[in-house]
Amino acid sequence: MGDTVQITIDQMMDTADQELRRLQLSPRTVYGHCKELQELADYCAQNAIQIYRFDTGIAYFLQRYGLDMTDSTIKLTEKERATRRTIRFLDDIYQFGCARRNSHHDYRVPVAYADVLEAYLNNCIKNNGASGTIDVKRTKLKQFLCYLDGQQILLPDVTASNISDYMTTLCQYKRATIHIISSVLRDFFRYLHTSNILKSDLAGDVPRPKIYVEESFPETWTPEEIQQLLSAINRRTAIGKRDYAMILLAVLLGMRAGDICALKFKEIDWHKKVITYRQQKSGKINSLPLLPPIGEAIISYLKNGRLDSDCDNVFIRHVHPYGPIASSSTLSESIKRYMRKAGLTVKDRKVAHSMRHTVASTLLRDGTPLMTISNILGHDTPKTTIAYTKIDLPALRKCALSYGSRREMS
Repeated sequence: MGDTVQITIDQMMDTADQELRRLQLSPRTVYGHCKELQELADYCAQNAIQIYRFDTGIAYFLQRYGLDMTDSTIKLTEKERATRRTIRFLDDIYQFGCARRNSHHDYRVPVAYADVLEAYLNNCIKNNGASGTIDVKRTKLKQFLCYLDGQQILLPDVTASNISDYMTTLCQYKRATIHIISSVLRDFFRYLHTSNILKSDLAGDVPRPKIYVEESFPETWTPEEIQQLLSAINRRTAIGKRDYAMILLAVLLGMRAGDICALKFKEIDWHKKVITYRQQKSGKINSLPLLPPIGEAIISYLKNGRLDSDCDNVFIRHVHPYGPIASSSTLSESIKRYMRKAGLTVKDRKVAHSMRHTVASTLLRDGTPLMTISNILGHDTPKTTIAYTKIDLPALRKCALSYGSRREMS
């Protein structure tokens, strides 16, 4: 429905009622949504709000609970989560013209766009695109194509105005996320133009949000917090043994969550005590030392925790089917659970990734050369590593000066 067509609160409530019936949800779920919808409608009536917009639900949630529902670091009560689910239900209708039965972030490619999307992604693969990058592009474009489908816009008919309208629906995202979406869309539109699907190259019509280096500082962990986290894991259970080993890989080596979840048996050389794996994000090979605590934790899991499975991955799901862990977010969610158990504040949505920042900062304070840190984290250049270590500015300045001097001498 978007910003090109205004939808009244009454129209939104009628559409929501139709969608609840269409999805054939359980009576309990329908009752919960209806109760929340009525309370939101009352709020709109009391505040003379006649038109539904993306910020309507956000403002309602803030007024009702005094909380920002877009802040994923806040621990919500069951009632607050129920209200947020209903607001997201409405936002789906507003953005796509219909609601989805599955999770709020589960976008299914509309049939009309499926072939074009796959052709584009295959083209990216041919151009040596990394698997992690391909996955990001797939996810962001699914979201965009669902929006077009809800607006009943075919790809050959897309205009600069349509792009602008879509970008305005992303206001609830962080600037860095919008920057990624913008980059993906520009590349997609360039492909559509060169493939003669679009007569005009609309890449230049996609807004480019500015990203400031100093805009946000990376979250890091203190040694005490790390110890509290690890102590909260019950290593007597199978899942506890698995999670402990996985978290050690993040804490001690700074491995990405996706790479930890995808780690295979053949990538561990027990004789040389080395882990050699292909990074999902860049597609490049990285080698890291198999430190004794990590090796011991993995062996403990394999001998006394891992279920029987033909899966090549070291770490697997412990619910049927016993296969690969589907998403890297699983590790972050596990860490959050242990943080709460340990009484730690969940500050960062990507808690697993914050451990990479911690490893980088720790190595930097210990005097490790920037190039070495870059290699450990699997970065292409030290420039990327600087973003991970900028919280320790004094040590970073010394390291940067040293790196610059070596470049001048070479």
